[in-house]
Amino acid sequence: MRRSGTGSTWLGIVAAGAAVALLGAACGGTAAGGGAASTSATPSPAGTSATPSPAGTSATPSPAASGAPVADVVQAAPVQHVAVGDLSMGYRVVGPLAPAAAAGTAAGTQTPLLLIMGSSGTMDLWSPALVTALAQDRAVIVFDNRGIGETNDPAGAYRFSQLADDTAGLITALGYDKLDILGWSMGADVALDLAVRHPAVVRSLVSYAGDPGGRRALPPTKQALAVLMDTSGSAQKRGERLIELLFPAAYRTANPAYAAAFPIPTEQAKPAAINLQNEALGAWAGVWSGLTSITCPALFVTGTDDVIAPQQNAVMMAARVPGSWLERFAGAGHGLMYQDPQGLAEAVQTFFTVTATGVTSGG
Repeated sequence: MRRSGTGSTWLGIVAAGAAVALLGAACGGTAAGGGAASTSATPSPAGTSATPSPAGTSATPSPAASGAPVADVVQAAPVQHVAVGDLSMGYRVVGPLAPAAAAGTAAGTQTPLLLIMGSSGTMDLWSPALVTALAQDRAVIVFDNRGIGETNDPAGAYRFSQLADDTAGLITALGYDKLDILGWSMGADVALDLAVRHPAVVRSLVSYAGDPGGRRALPPTKQALAVLMDTSGSAQKRGERLIELLFPAAYRTANPAYAAAFPIPTEQAKPAAINLQNEALGAWAGVWSGLTSITCPALFVTGTDDVIAPQQNAVMMAARVPGSWLERFAGAGHGLMYQDPQGLAEAVQTFFTVTATGVTSGG
């Protein structure tokens, strides 16, 4: 779901949809969502220079595979298409799900939230438990990036900046002036690029497991790189190893059914399209110099045990974006949204609620 290596050497984790499909088949059928009670701490606004939440107050993910299965609200939503430049972009809209909000009360008038998926992933890979929690009082829009799943790519190779341009075009094509944005992994990089180069369309920004790109980005750990580069064994075994990277070892040991939190994707990410995406990402110079220009409310979310996008990426970006928030989840990995979807949702909702009221201190 993101790159590895340094300079222009990049690797996607693999075709995420294919890996999850293989793992789902191995685990036998339907997937369960997280749904466990969250112990997340409230994210901390950091004034003009963001700093980490105090030690001991960062959120701790709760076991995600012990509750009843969560209906996959993403895959239940119909796929729609809209013309954006040279693309036919596929998207789904979920919510508002709360009865009062769905009936059109004030709770249902909140700014919609647009989710940007990571590399090689399709829109049906979002945690259904996370989307369910976020879509109670607002519409949540998910979509496929250029060339992935339900979105075509008639032009072939493209620059990484094109992904942010596509996202800005989608917001306009759907009839909105601006939306709240949440990106995961590579999607967080797209979200940051969007906020820097298309600030008018971003009301608030959440960067989850992202990095600044270019030379400033901290790469995956050596152990993670070894797994990413290991092509031995069957496709199923490779997929299982790659999925394991999303969860810390301690969490996997305590929650052996961790893979049940994954939805089984219904869309395809073709290898050729994934290669083009990785090439675009590999050539990206990054957004470090533009971070200081971000003026919208911004929240950086990271897991302290993320071996794919180490937490220091979020820490240093939050320190560079004026007035931003930083939330670190203790014991969480790159797959935080599968580990603790409720905790992540609560942190995001608190951020949106507080920043919408203009509060700049607390937490």
